[in-house]
Amino acid sequence: MANLKKYTRVQIGHILKHCSRSKDEQGNYIKFGNENINTEITNLNYNLASRHDGLSDYDFIKNRCKELKALNRKDVNIACSWVVTIPHEYYKGAQFADFDNFFNPENENPYITSFFSKTYEFLKNRYGEKNIVSSYVHLDETTPHMHFIFTPAVWDKKKGREKISAKELIDKKELIAFHPALNAYLNKTLKKELK
Repeated sequence: MANLKKYTRVQIGHILKHCSRSKDEQGNYIKFGNENINTEITNLNYNLASRHDGLSDYDFIKNRCKELKALNRKDVNIACSWVVTIPHEYYKGAQFADFDNFFNPENENPYITSFFSKTYEFLKNRYGEKNIVSSYVHLDETTPHMHFIFTPAVWDKKKGREKISAKELIDKKELIAFHPALNAYLNKTLKKELK
């Protein structure tokens, strides 16, 4: 249902362009490795994060790294992204026979909307609202999914302040605990059993 990726300064630009569906000089969507993007419904994608700082996602990350005094090394992961895909069992029992009928881009689907809204709520509470870069829901690919991008801030006990450290925030313990915690939260808030 969810997988995590970490990004360095060199890598972050690509995922930000993918998530925001950037366009080239001619106004066409930039093509990425995923050929299953249906650009006719790209306008249905949306961002659940509501930053009001006027910064681009890249500038937000840059400022957050400066604020937290992130090391200026090529190997430092300055952002992380959880990609959360809506599980098939979430819509089982609904009035839809298959996923193609379940997701009809012509109509807003309350199952999809509530799933991603509650997932965003969980991630915001877990990683802190001030660390959220963006949270794009993509409805224009084969399966609806969300890219939740955040800066990995942790408390530095020695210096008595926050710092950037994906290694400390997303350790083995966090990876083991994440899926059960997300499932429990969604089961409780959506009142639908997910596995």
